[in-house]
Amino acid sequence: MKTQSMNMKDFRPLGATLREQTIPLGKAEPKGAKILEQKEDLLRILVSKEGGGVVLSGPAGHVGGADWTKDAAWLSMDVNYPQSEQFALALCIGIYKDGQKEEVEMPHYGIVTGLFPNYPTRITLDFKELACKNGFLPRSPGKLKTVCAGRPIAPAEISGLYIGARACHEEQLIEISNLCLTSEEPDYPMPDVIMVDELGQWAQKDWPGKQRDGVEGMAKALRSEAENCAAVQASSELSPYYGLKSLKLSQGTGFFATHKDENGRWWLVDPDGYAYLVSSVEGIRPGDFGVVGEWRKSYSWLPPKEGEFSEAWRVVYGDPGKGRRVKEVECFSFHVANLIRAFGKDWFAQWGKLTLNRLLSLGINNIAVSRSGGLDDLYEMPKFHWMHNFPNTDTPVFRDFPDVFSPEYKEKCEAFARENLEPILGKPYYVGYFMTNEPEWGFIIDLEISEMLLANPAPLHTKQVFIDFIRERYPDIKAFNAAWKLDLDDFDGLMKPLQNACMRSAAAAKDLNDFSAIMIREFVRVPAQACKAVDPDHLNFGFRYAYIAYPNQMCGHEFLDVFDINDYRYSPREYIDEIGKVVDMPIMISEFHHGALDRGLPVTGIRGVRSQEDRGVAYRYYVEQAAVSPYYVGSVYFTYNDQPILCNPGQENYNIGFVDLCNRLHTELTDAVALSTRNIYLVHQGKQEPYGRHPDVIPLNAF
Repeated sequence: MKTQSMNMKDFRPLGATLREQTIPLGKAEPKGAKILEQKEDLLRILVSKEGGGVVLSGPAGHVGGADWTKDAAWLSMDVNYPQSEQFALALCIGIYKDGQKEEVEMPHYGIVTGLFPNYPTRITLDFKELACKNGFLPRSPGKLKTVCAGRPIAPAEISGLYIGARACHEEQLIEISNLCLTSEEPDYPMPDVIMVDELGQWAQKDWPGKQRDGVEGMAKALRSEAENCAAVQASSELSPYYGLKSLKLSQGTGFFATHKDENGRWWLVDPDGYAYLVSSVEGIRPGDFGVVGEWRKSYSWLPPKEGEFSEAWRVVYGDPGKGRRVKEVECFSFHVANLIRAFGKDWFAQWGKLTLNRLLSLGINNIAVSRSGGLDDLYEMPKFHWMHNFPNTDTPVFRDFPDVFSPEYKEKCEAFARENLEPILGKPYYVGYFMTNEPEWGFIIDLEISEMLLANPAPLHTKQVFIDFIRERYPDIKAFNAAWKLDLDDFDGLMKPLQNACMRSAAAAKDLNDFSAIMIREFVRVPAQACKAVDPDHLNFGFRYAYIAYPNQMCGHEFLDVFDINDYRYSPREYIDEIGKVVDMPIMISEFHHGALDRGLPVTGIRGVRSQEDRGVAYRYYVEQAAVSPYYVGSVYFTYNDQPILCNPGQENYNIGFVDLCNRLHTELTDAVALSTRNIYLVHQGKQEPYGRHPDVIPLNAF
């Protein structure tokens, strides 16, 4: 392996903001970091609470005195985060493109990755990822989740390397060493330290409520709660489908449906016609599974894979080229192991009784996405169906955006609808279905999907439709060339790749924006109509977009029954109203959460608050403010279980659950849930004011 060390003496302070996967992140203006120590092979910086970092600039393709175009395939650095308070670092790495103004522009490409405190970690970037074809980078030993955002860039175009951190509730000290380029993937040395105790708790941290009396204390508490569970039954105020009996809105269709009342408020109605606002929590399973793999020596206790704890082991498989980039990883669940310790062979049934009792006492009326191995195996409740393997074409436009005008897309969508929906036909407890979750093409805030179409060298069907679209707009090639500042011989010249087309002229930007709307509408229409042809009874909730990054993302809404979004804010009220005025249809929030750093996990989640009490305040504020909107029909909290210390296969370890790793309720949160589920019907009708206390927030350190 060939290695080129990079000289770190020329780094200078710079406050930069990276393009992000999640918006909005906050209003803090990042500042240049204070350089505490600077050598050729070592850099120690202090990042202010506002966030910020340092930048190393140089000639294109030769930053840091290294040749990024020759014998270079990986960027590598060792990072230490000697933080006294135990929480993870969200490390920001940005790449500037030649010609950018670093002082006023954000990096062209960037990644955010997580690191444990006081745990030296090797961070790498494969140059193949600079093509920006995936929103998530693969796991590598020692690091946490990594997301990327921005635009494609070639190594020869790189003129600056930015390293820093996001805004934080404290100053952050970061040590960087061994910065280099390598011809092959480096190895990943890991410290020899125990990170997880015998119950699955973080060994390095102490906190109020940490289970200190060992396995027996944990098991005794769970057995006591299970023995004292009341008979499990829903409130008499609810219909068999958990609708509100006191508010009948229609005669009912035998399936869940949408309804707009005389005051212009949207509702869901249950199969019998009773008002139904979704109060749900995702992931109602016995527990999350944490990665073992390279972390094996970091656990103080792991049982044999066969025998008493066999059900706590799992191998997770995935596509390394998609999503969270998991090919195969061995995992273990302390949630499950602790249930086995408490209840023995009857652990699953006991968990089910305990969990259903908890949920019904909280007013939860929906168990979210139906999955095997969860509460759905034991009890019948309203739920959603998750469709798998959303179609992409063999040659996509960009990331997971298909060649939407191709016959291939239509054929695959028809098969997708049949395979996924036939199993739920005629089943009234299914409220509806999601076609997919958070398409990755929608993560890039300023993406113009038609611009990516023109940059793609493949002879796509959608590109031919674009050419026909342009022919209709311009009388001849001469007029088009003048408007776009091009020199094409004919319109078919657009089949050849054209980079950065939006920047050519205002006319080009307008044409591309208009065609993006057509592309996205087709992206929605084809699968949605295929789904309705197979299943006309259940509601189509769409795509669970991570957020609406630009107006065109709402195109095609007319083919859905409910417009659904994952929305991580402190209040979605204005956002729901804004979207609702465009789509004029019911809107559901399919993911939200708020996490803190005071209960034994290193990451807040996508929205941070000061404490567990503030998690409860945040829940009430979010849900009741949302319920004011006439478009609101419910929300799904993500997720039921706190995540494992050393990450699940999705590379997350957030304090976002209703229950902790010892299966105990975070009562500060769940007590608030119980209040809001009783209030939202009155709030939605305008008969009660929403909860008005805003939580004490801190910057997220999720990635």
